[in-house]
Amino acid sequence: MREAEIVMLVVVVLLSVFGVVMINSATRGDPALEGYVRRQILWLCIGLVGLVAAAVVPYRLFEAFAYPLYAAVLILLVLLLLEPASFGARRWIGVGPLHFQPSEIAKLVVIFTVAKLLAGRKRGESRRRDILFVAAVVALPAVLILLEPDLGTAASLGAPLILMLFWRRVNIAYLLLLVAPLISLVTAFSLITWAVFMIALVVILYAARVRVIDALTVFLTSSVAGIITPLAWSLLKDYHRRRILAFLNPDLDPRGAGWHLLQSKIAIGSGGLLGKGYLAGTQKKLAFLPERHTDFIFSVIGEEFGLIGVLVLMGLYFILIYLGLRNAAEARNPFASLVAVGIVSILTFQIFVNIGVVTGLMPVTGIPLPFVTYGGSSLMTALAMVGVLMNVGRRRFEY
Repeated sequence: MREAEIVMLVVVVLLSVFGVVMINSATRGDPALEGYVRRQILWLCIGLVGLVAAAVVPYRLFEAFAYPLYAAVLILLVLLLLEPASFGARRWIGVGPLHFQPSEIAKLVVIFTVAKLLAGRKRGESRRRDILFVAAVVALPAVLILLEPDLGTAASLGAPLILMLFWRRVNIAYLLLLVAPLISLVTAFSLITWAVFMIALVVILYAARVRVIDALTVFLTSSVAGIITPLAWSLLKDYHRRRILAFLNPDLDPRGAGWHLLQSKIAIGSGGLLGKGYLAGTQKKLAFLPERHTDFIFSVIGEEFGLIGVLVLMGLYFILIYLGLRNAAEARNPFASLVAVGIVSILTFQIFVNIGVVTGLMPVTGIPLPFVTYGGSSLMTALAMVGVLMNVGRRRFEY
């Protein structure tokens, strides 16, 4: 194992141990959360074994079994929808005393599947129907996850697709065909914002010298997406609409949908430069901060360790992302390179969305902070992803 993989392993262990430490702080004194630290330590031990296995097994096995694994994940997601809902959602499947989230496993399996589909084509070689098929492969499990409902995880499945297509030098028109309608859907909540986006889209299409037929396709699909925004808004769950409105103005409902965001900002802001000290966070201690051991654990970090602690955490993430991208760039096998890019993109997406949520830059949605948030499925999946990254680095010269 070369130096880069050793550094990657050390960084991941530091992040995971720090996660256990922060979960201990976030759950201390709350009888309802007793035993969470022990469970996280158990999952960490199991996850590290999975990391080693993912790093040692030849990645060609992941390629060979990509399609069967994809089919198995779809079956699990369908079976999950048949389970009775718990607190309005269906996210866990129980096997004896153990429970796991198929949606977490789906992240890695979808990356394997997309990488296998794209690796079979030369760089720059692409057809519209092939790209749409790849998009459908991602959309199918994403829709099933959305029905659980789990908007955050469903959205995270799309993150690796765009970067993997870009890495494979797919025609920019096809990338815009996938991305532009989504952006149009979001910006259409404001007529001025949507108009600015559509003008910018026309400029991009012209500057990139996209063929007329492709440019018209992108423009028309984006226009339709913007026009149907009111319909999309009506299809959202009530709590999704409240979260979006609270994101735009938390003061509209400070004791309801805006509560999470307001308390998160108070916690982070009160930490200052050096923080209040470990176990000394008042927002957490007085239970003002909801979901403090899961989605909002970054707020606890900001309150107890301040700006310095947050910067150290971000530095560790940066090292991991950098080494992952370097492995992707150095890998000679197209499948391995694409898998590394997909893993880096999904981890990066989760990091920035989670931090964006707790700082008020994005609407509240349930996306874990990799290696730090409480949760067995998310931790073990993230560790397995790093194991695959190490695998790609160790075998970077293989074709």
